[in-house]
Amino acid sequence: MKPLVDAILPPVKAGQVPYWRLVLRGCSQLCFQSNELIGVFFLAAVLVASPIAFGYLLVAGIMAPAGRMLMGDRGAVLSTGLPGLKPCLIALALPAFFETGWTNVGMWAVLVVCVAITIVLVRVCVAILAFPTLVLPFLIVFWTLYALAPDLEVLRPIKFGALAPDTFHPLTAVLLSLGQALFSPTILSGLLFVTGVLLSNWRHALIAVIGAVIGTVVSYYYRDVDAGSVNLGLYGFNGVLTAVGVFVFCRGKLRLAILGALLATIMTPAIADLGVQTLSAPFFFTTWLMLGLGWLEDHWFDVEKESPPKPIPAKAHSSARPAHGHSGD
Repeated sequence: MKPLVDAILPPVKAGQVPYWRLVLRGCSQLCFQSNELIGVFFLAAVLVASPIAFGYLLVAGIMAPAGRMLMGDRGAVLSTGLPGLKPCLIALALPAFFETGWTNVGMWAVLVVCVAITIVLVRVCVAILAFPTLVLPFLIVFWTLYALAPDLEVLRPIKFGALAPDTFHPLTAVLLSLGQALFSPTILSGLLFVTGVLLSNWRHALIAVIGAVIGTVVSYYYRDVDAGSVNLGLYGFNGVLTAVGVFVFCRGKLRLAILGALLATIMTPAIADLGVQTLSAPFFFTTWLMLGLGWLEDHWFDVEKESPPKPIPAKAHSSARPAHGHSGD
């Protein structure tokens, strides 16, 4: 069936995608899609949760293709919108963890600098790493920024108070987990997120929901976190990203996507214990683990390559005898 975006927008060849469509595709890569319509849904999901985050996301989405073009990138990779993933993530994380405002010129400058650094760092990581960079450049930039916050007056981390005791609300937790994939913890954001993915790829949408359910249930089951944190989707959103990411990068294996969501959820409190912001680090480490195990399986544990050839059936022997009457044995 023809994708909805192709029915709305005229098809274009790689390398000839209009700039505004590159911006929207970059936003859609926040859930590993390459679809302008999904980019609109993701922007709307962020807007209903935080207008300032929407402004930051729009700036990063506009800067990302331009930065890669300045470094000489053209063609297929740029056309997918993938260069927008890491800059868009840093744009969403800044208002989620630091005090921002429309008139806060300093933070707008921080945004522009961080996006530029992220664009360059992506190129460096791609050149030296064998595996996909995923969100690694984003994590490096944000963790460095957060470490520098005490020494930079412009960076004022938001002080999160302790959550009040709450009962477990599974449906709310699942929906907010979906919204948290865009750092937008509202029910409407979660609905817009999953609707957008559904319009792009129904399998990815279903896997995103499965990841949210796994992250929610597993985190609550272990009781290592309070129900309030689970309800806010703080533990489920890595399940969302990991389930979809592993499915995309590990050749469409549902069982690996489910396993990835489980591991990422379990890993979340462990990374938090290291004293850093968890962000999407569980997704990154879990996906790399899956890719690494896949490499080991292909190169060291592929039993089919080492198994002896299957014997030829008797009929095949008789039909393959030489014409001069010898059996060939």
